[in-house]
Amino acid sequence: MLPAPALLDDVVEQILLRFPPDEPACLVRACLVCKPWRLLLTGTAFLRSYRLFHGPPPMLGFLHRLYDEEPCVARFVPTAKAFRPARLDRRCWYALDGRHGRALFYDSEQKPAEFVVWDPVTDFQRRIPLPETPKSWNAAVLCTVEGCDHLDCHGDDPFLVAFVGTDKKEGIWITSACFYSSEASAWSDTTSVEHPDASIEMQPSVLSGNAVYFLCDPSTRILRCGFVGERELSVIDRPDVHGNTVALITAEDGTLGFAGVQESSIYFWSMELEADGAVAWLQYRVVDLGTLLPSRALMITPDVIGFAEGVHVIFVRTIVGLFTIELKSGRVRKVSSRGSVCTAIPYTSFCTPDRAIRQLPRPVRMQ
Repeated sequence: MLPAPALLDDVVEQILLRFPPDEPACLVRACLVCKPWRLLLTGTAFLRSYRLFHGPPPMLGFLHRLYDEEPCVARFVPTAKAFRPARLDRRCWYALDGRHGRALFYDSEQKPAEFVVWDPVTDFQRRIPLPETPKSWNAAVLCTVEGCDHLDCHGDDPFLVAFVGTDKKEGIWITSACFYSSEASAWSDTTSVEHPDASIEMQPSVLSGNAVYFLCDPSTRILRCGFVGERELSVIDRPDVHGNTVALITAEDGTLGFAGVQESSIYFWSMELEADGAVAWLQYRVVDLGTLLPSRALMITPDVIGFAEGVHVIFVRTIVGLFTIELKSGRVRKVSSRGSVCTAIPYTSFCTPDRAIRQLPRPVRMQ
């Protein structure tokens, strides 16, 4: 049996492990209690246990593009209590993607224009020169650390930016991709694929397995961009349902999917591969918005404009504002009163005391 002081320490640690990760201020305040707690809460062993205990990093906020402001503004909207990055608004920055503790922007004010990778927790920034930009293009950011569980990814760790674009040459649509490695500080050679008629849309991508997927126009097509091995490109057809207002998602098992609204319900689809390699789509869930949102929000058909990987949160834009729906719990939150949000890009990460230690005052020595 453990001695009383050791037993008490173990109980305290088990209690602190259960502090909610979407309320990062709780652990920061606990650091101020005494020096032993501060050492515990900033120690590698506890932080690793904390992340493993809670699983996928929580959503701390989201970036959104405003189409009623000139010049364009990328705005960070915190959803976690007491979390606020150094800056909320980025003038002339265009939010493109968010994943593995980072957000990706296109800075149109810089001449020549650049990509910016930003970590809202650490305020790390890295500027990247743009490759040659075709008629339509998009980009995604992701961690490239081999074997990483993505529970503690941050901006200064190795990352990859996948850039895809489409041009029409002599009546043939050609989509190309290249990759920027933060370790090599360089873009890779280009990979290309020909297809009948699909140009890249600047809508949020989704990561599934060893590939990033992008919506195309027409939105009945999806571009698969592999980032491992040969880094092959391919175009996938999806069912022609729910018009052009769909969002890419991942199903609960991690497979590629999409979601779209019809009347007052969200329909969820997932992709399956047949034995012969053919693609099939399965509608696996329907969510009735009439039971979740106020009736006024449904006077005009809502749109799905974002999805948070890992935590399975979907963003629904309505005429009365923007709502998030946690697909596992059914919890609904109104996160913006603006109806002019064109895209929501979630930011997920653990904001633990070790990242904020320089901002913490030293514990007061008790007399």
